[in-house]
Amino acid sequence: MTAFTVTARFPAGQFNAHGSDGEAEWPPAPARLAAALLSAAYESGDGVEAVEGLFALDPPDISAPRVGERAVDYGRWVPTNNEIKEKRGDPIGIVDANERFADKGFKPPERGVVVGTGSHDLVCWYFKSARDADTDALRRVARNVAYLGRPTSPVILDVVMGIQNPPEDHDRWIPDENGTRALRVATPDLLRALDEREEQRRRSRVTGTHPTLDVRPTARYWFDGDNVQPVAPRPSGVLADAVLYRFPGGRLGGVVVSAFDAATAVDQLKGQVATLRWVLPLFGSVGRRGLPVLRGIVVRADSVPDEVAFAVHGGVVTVRRAELRALTSLPRVVRAATMPSETWTSVVPVETRAEAMDARLQALAENLSAQLVRAERHARARASVGLDVCEPSSATHLTVVFDRAVAGPVILDGVWLVPERADGLAVNGRRSAR
Repeated sequence: MTAFTVTARFPAGQFNAHGSDGEAEWPPAPARLAAALLSAAYESGDGVEAVEGLFALDPPDISAPRVGERAVDYGRWVPTNNEIKEKRGDPIGIVDANERFADKGFKPPERGVVVGTGSHDLVCWYFKSARDADTDALRRVARNVAYLGRPTSPVILDVVMGIQNPPEDHDRWIPDENGTRALRVATPDLLRALDEREEQRRRSRVTGTHPTLDVRPTARYWFDGDNVQPVAPRPSGVLADAVLYRFPGGRLGGVVVSAFDAATAVDQLKGQVATLRWVLPLFGSVGRRGLPVLRGIVVRADSVPDEVAFAVHGGVVTVRRAELRALTSLPRVVRAATMPSETWTSVVPVETRAEAMDARLQALAENLSAQLVRAERHARARASVGLDVCEPSSATHLTVVFDRAVAGPVILDGVWLVPERADGLAVNGRRSAR
């Protein structure tokens, strides 16, 4: 993986461009950046392949200084056929219609923002997971870009290696499917649409032809100035392509799987399902004393076996895949396990002495677009389900705290963490009578 940052500085102190709603666009959309780089690459004949690779990357994080609005209350009349020349007293060149000869077109009033011109007043697009990116070629292309919006707001672009934290007074836009902002982004579909539009422009006989671009893909972003609580995804979306392995309840003579066996069952499942993405252990209780048991495990993987065997304290238990709707309380459990929270804790012990644990925690925080405040290892379970660690082991419960509330699912080493104060994480022992 190659992480790099594209920076932009506006020496004239302004950025003039319209957004989709006709108002000033800020920050400059990733799609606008990619289109400008692509145009510069074709114009110079260098770095086209490197720039086209940007259209296959994930939407970048963005940081930018705070700005003021700029508006011009008058429009402009511009020539629509300025390539017409005269030869032997007759006009020659490209004329789209006789009645439009020497006519002018009206451009709407400019909309833009006023931005600082200091060395720290940079707009930054952070590409964190680029693969085989040719940053040298991108840097050469970037330095040939004259402007991102209108020519009245020139820009100086550069490409630097790595990711640096923006100044504290800068705003940040972070990709988040539950975000409140929609920004235009670069995708393979947009690249094809730009190529088709350029071909239409090449074939046109009208000077200044600007065909409409119908493909305008967007991505949801979370803006750190919104101060809006993140929204948990719907259970149906979280459970898409997931399967349920449901354990016997013991009423018909089957082996009851104690909650103490949860960590063992999870480890055995990881060994049997090579393409596993995540698991969610489901806890409940049986009997009048409410003995804690493992009621099932929800699994998401590329492929799962129809039947899985677990060796637990009570014996060997073989379970088959069941439909998710067989457990009526499962959507409630998922909602409780994904509710926004700053503090997340484990439901089964985690191997915390493993090397690179700190790196995995930092990667988890980065994936959630948050900062890791601290991580605590403890023997006592802090979630409303799960049992304490009673035997000496390198596996302990783990609680992590982020700098802001994040919505689940929060997954560490393939196993769900849950909000520390969440209720409703236990499934119903049996379906209630109606």
